[in-house]
Amino acid sequence: MTTCPAPDTTGSAPATTGPATGPALATAGSGTVRARRYRAAATLCALAVLPATATLGTPAAVAAEAKPDALVTMGDSFISGEGARWQGNAEGLKNFGGIPQALRDATDRVKTAGIGLEKIYSPGCHRADAAVIGAGTPKRFNIACSGAATTHLSRNFRAEESQLAQLRTLATENNVTVVVVSVGGNDVRLTDTMKVCADAWKNDRYCSTDTAVTGPAVERVRTVGAKVARAVEAVRAAVKDTGSSPRILVQSYPLPLASGKAATTAAHDENGWDRWSAYGCPFYNRDLRWIATGLGAALNREIKKAAVRTGADHVDLGRLLDGHQVCGKQPLQTAFAADGTVVSPPAAKAEWVRYVPRTKTELPADEAQELLHPNYYGQQALGRCLTLVVGRLATAGPGMDAQCRGAAGKAPEQVGVTFTR
Repeated sequence: MTTCPAPDTTGSAPATTGPATGPALATAGSGTVRARRYRAAATLCALAVLPATATLGTPAAVAAEAKPDALVTMGDSFISGEGARWQGNAEGLKNFGGIPQALRDATDRVKTAGIGLEKIYSPGCHRADAAVIGAGTPKRFNIACSGAATTHLSRNFRAEESQLAQLRTLATENNVTVVVVSVGGNDVRLTDTMKVCADAWKNDRYCSTDTAVTGPAVERVRTVGAKVARAVEAVRAAVKDTGSSPRILVQSYPLPLASGKAATTAAHDENGWDRWSAYGCPFYNRDLRWIATGLGAALNREIKKAAVRTGADHVDLGRLLDGHQVCGKQPLQTAFAADGTVVSPPAAKAEWVRYVPRTKTELPADEAQELLHPNYYGQQALGRCLTLVVGRLATAGPGMDAQCRGAAGKAPEQVGVTFTR
């Protein structure tokens, strides 16, 4: 056992050193100088004999060692990477539906990249390899989980420790500089409501005039702002006293369905089965407008208010997928050419959202949860957006506000960002 010098109570340095092999303490000069030198030597000795566990994230080690910078993304499927398996969408067979295998394979990264599905998605939470937090510097961690609502941030979910607990650990072991939060959509049941509207089309009904659909949706939107605000404050509380003081960036939701003048063409007859069978768009135009300008826009407004109320930074993703949404006029799908060859559009001309395919059998659960989420190209667009926005945070004042916007004919790396504050 190493022995350190006993405290000096006389104002002079002790006559002997601590470790038997250590250098003798200086004796020249005044007692005050000797005392200062003694205290320095005693401190170094004390550090030398700290137990090994002090290097594993204890306050002593955290204070003594520089921690690497890190970025964390957390929340739900719109940041976990749900949908990243697919590079665009395959045109289906008309009349009776079904997706030709050759077209499906041409859009499936399991086939095009030759990787197993387990390499694309983590089990349970469906964190994708192509999600916005790819490898790089600073260190980046994706702890988001598909299906998570605001309450799930503080609970164990899908057999994992709560996201807030994971965040606290990361903030203790790293210098977390930015936390990006995507939450609120599952509280409003955004994707579920879109699926209800798809079922309404299949049964010759509008969802946007059905008060059994719109009434609860409006009520959920009314209360979501307070839930998002509480989630932001919970994130702040989770990193308190960890040594990290991150900026919290709250993102709103990209809208997956085109509406208004951007939606459909004459060839996509609203009541024809080809609208679903061939193009994966089982929605009436009237319902598309309500989803985008009613439900989706209202949700995003409440999220922005929550960010402002809590002093968080905010990025509006409502226009991120413009020109590349399902049911849109401009984007193309992978299809057969006249000579029977498979033609896949480039990302600049493709759909960036997983559509609603009409299949002969029910979709597997994992594929069903991908519907109406940004696909591989959409994930690239989101990554481009957040890279630009996070880069601005270093010089922006608190409460920064930004908007990301895509456009027809533009590739994911051409997504533009406007900073309004």
